[in-house]
Amino acid sequence: MSDWFYEKNGERGGPVGADELKAMLASGTIGVASLVWTGAFGSEWKRLGDTELAPPPPVAPPPLPSKEPPALPPKPEQPAAKPSDFLDSALTKALIGTKQAHYLAKWRPILAKAGTDPKKLAMTSSWNWPALFLPYGWLLYRKLYVLGGIMLAVQLAYVLLPDSVPTSLARAFLFATFGMAIMTALYGNAWYLDVVHRRWDKLRREPDEAVALAKANEAGGVNVIAPIVALVLVIAAAVIPHLNLIGWGDPVALVRDGHVTAYPSTTVGKAFAGNFDEGAWRSFTTPKGQKVVEFTGKINAALHANAEQRLWEAEEDLRKGARTKDEGDHLGFNYRANIFQLAYRYLEGRPELQRLLQKWDCSKVEQVNLAGPWVGMLPGCKEHLYSFLGDAIDAWASQAHWPVGTPVTVQWTIRVDGEGFDLTHLSSKAWEGKERDHVLALLFQ
Repeated sequence: MSDWFYEKNGERGGPVGADELKAMLASGTIGVASLVWTGAFGSEWKRLGDTELAPPPPVAPPPLPSKEPPALPPKPEQPAAKPSDFLDSALTKALIGTKQAHYLAKWRPILAKAGTDPKKLAMTSSWNWPALFLPYGWLLYRKLYVLGGIMLAVQLAYVLLPDSVPTSLARAFLFATFGMAIMTALYGNAWYLDVVHRRWDKLRREPDEAVALAKANEAGGVNVIAPIVALVLVIAAAVIPHLNLIGWGDPVALVRDGHVTAYPSTTVGKAFAGNFDEGAWRSFTTPKGQKVVEFTGKINAALHANAEQRLWEAEEDLRKGARTKDEGDHLGFNYRANIFQLAYRYLEGRPELQRLLQKWDCSKVEQVNLAGPWVGMLPGCKEHLYSFLGDAIDAWASQAHWPVGTPVTVQWTIRVDGEGFDLTHLSSKAWEGKERDHVLALLFQ
């Protein structure tokens, strides 16, 4: 038997016999990567794994035979439901709750026309009077909570709109409210049918009929509390602001939601929202402790047009008050001559004035004596002075009478008792020389 030498931890061991070397390999003293030598190797050391003493490679067992799980019996197909199955089902009646016969009678022609296709159902009309007068209430009562919640939110938003919002926005909410009521009255029965049919189709697959019926009774029927709560919310939202509870203690809300005595039909906020752009409200306290509410904004196109129109309405009012036509003509001429004094300050030196003088064959504007001691500026016109004055006033008014974009500042002081306010400051370049009553009349008309 040949002697074997081995390497371990950098040191040579041996001689040992082949059996002893195998035992060392089996015990883990050395490994297949350890270097060994025997006389047959000459001058070369070899890895033990490359010699005849190397253990045979492990033999892996073949894969286990596959075991397929036993096939499940085919699930019986649910037969397609017919309209009569739905209408005659106890589940359907449980889902409806009260007034079963009423809704089943409404649904028969809808199903005959549209079947159960949701898209066709949504376009199938069937009139519903309760849904017209209180759409969100009817929807919540019938447990159509998503649609009912949406309509309740729109109704509350409309009721809570402050008077200061633009009229166009208020009208949009009003039309949306009416539109939703009409839509619910027309298609509410079909929407209700679609929801009940979906619930029924799900419950009819329940293997235990008693469990299915219990679930139908729980999910269906009506909710009496929800519409009552919704109606109370809407009424409260409409009434509470007028009790000065929400805006109590807020001076801006007091003025904005308040009324001017001479113009009780609209609030200050609503009048200002319709007449000014970039409106801003703020309040402050003066060094003397006086609470002041201030509004700043810019004249908008609507207010400018109203002011321009009012110029000519004032002349018509004078003519209507005259006893004779001659007196009316006289009053109308004097009115235009008076307004022209304002217009001339703006038109003097402008090409527009020269164009009008040439158009009506008038000489230059000069100072002349008018009625009584009144002295004013008028052109010398052969026979068209009245028409010239009208065109000149139009030219001035369109550009400089309450012009669009002119800044304004209005202030009110809050009374000591905190329950009223007084107008104390009204300023704008557009209002210079104009009486306060005249300005307010245009703002609140």
